[in-house]
Amino acid sequence: MRRFVMYRRGDISATHNEKQVNNPEEPQFQGIVFDDGVCVIRWLTATKSTSVWNSFEEMMEIHGHPEYESELIWLDGDPNEKKS
Repeated sequence: MRRFVMYRRGDISATHNEKQVNNPEEPQFQGIVFDDGVCVIRWLTATKSTSVWNSFEEMMEIHGHPEYESELIWLDGDPNEKKS
């Protein structure tokens, strides 16, 4: 399994209120991708929720938001890096 956090570095105040967004220096949500591919995310904003996705890719289709300057950080190393 692999853990990650997502930051939103851009200004999203036009589409989100104070309960839906954290400071850009705080993660918006944290997540985990299980060995079978299932992805779970937990929102860290004032309005908290947890959701389960069939895959990391499906979750990113909805929550990736490059227009929000989203930054995903893998806590257990980048899964795309080749291991030596």
